[in-house]
Amino acid sequence: MLQKILILLSDKVNLLIRTNINGPLQAISSDITKVVYNNGKSKCYLAVHKDVFGQMIYGYSIKELMEAEIVMESFNKAVSYLKKKLGTKIVKTLKKTIFHQDQGSQYTSYVYVAAIMEIGKLSYSTPGTPTENPGQESFFGRFKDEWKDEMYEIEDFKEVKKFIKKKINYYNKKRLHTSINYQTPYFFTKSFLKF
Repeated sequence: MLQKILILLSDKVNLLIRTNINGPLQAISSDITKVVYNNGKSKCYLAVHKDVFGQMIYGYSIKELMEAEIVMESFNKAVSYLKKKLGTKIVKTLKKTIFHQDQGSQYTSYVYVAAIMEIGKLSYSTPGTPTENPGQESFFGRFKDEWKDEMYEIEDFKEVKKFIKKKINYYNKKRLHTSINYQTPYFFTKSFLKF
């Protein structure tokens, strides 16, 4: 039912393209991508919640199945991380935050929609338009392109999880981004949020 409502309202649903984002925590986007490992014999899924402005990944989850649990874990990690860094004042800030994603079943599940509506604003891309979530598409494209060969050779799910965790930490704290003045997402975001 929610899917039908979203399709009917698709021109009104995407808050992200109608909002001037000029600081961290104004919009957090999310998506899921497939990661292939074990010489192409195995796959898992990576979901992230990433700041649209500062590029910081606040939360992520890696699962063997692409169900609502993967986006809930990523979302909960993001909220926990922000509460740890910014304290209880983050709850008031998040009320204004747009959480933007596609209309996949994981993101339209009751549990995810209820969690977002309790804490912030919900926004969806129009069906079939990955260009409405360009930051996620860019992140996943580069992530898989840069680390594809190494992930492909990892044989074990636990090892691929450790590898992805290490690379997300690298992305947040060591990789310089042209879009944020050749800074890392962590230090760029820290300069705004003072954590």
